Amino acid sequence: MGKKGTKLENILQDIMQENYPNLERHANIQIQKMQRTLVRYSMRRSTPRHILVRSSKVEIKEKMLRAAREKGQVTYKGKPIRLTAELSAESLQARRDWGPIFNILKAKNFQPRISYPAKLSFISKGEIRSFSDKQMLREFVTNRPTLQELLKEALNIETKNHY
Repeated sequence: MGKKGTKLENILQDIMQENYPNLERHANIQIQKMQRTLVRYSMRRSTPRHILVRSSKVEIKEKMLRAAREKGQVTYKGKPIRLTAELSAESLQARRDWGPIFNILKAKNFQPRISYPAKLSFISKGEIRSFSDKQMLREFVTNRPTLQELLKEALNIETKNHY
């Protein structure tokens, strides 16, 4: 990377040192791509600049976002900044695919969550269950008739009649 790339890498390292000293030591952060976004507003005003960082390892991004949620406020040189996850088109589509199931579970008070990148979690009989794809969820609900009935349309399951 050129001189600009080095400046951006230094900014990322400063943010990591200031907010996540433990994470930075253990994480070998390999940056896949790093760039500043275009400034939309007047250069005279102090408007936020966005820096996009794509890491080659999803685990690092998950750890950073989890640490940011736990800390509450992330800072750079003492000023608050915001970290958000940038999702790929595949991840966004996978999250959308969970939508109907998420809505059904939410309506029935299962407290569903969709975590990064596209993992569905909900509480069933006091335990948190997580699923990375619909096939895993189908296998889980086969032995649970109530959940199977609840999710049969969303999961395209043919239920067996017990007459």
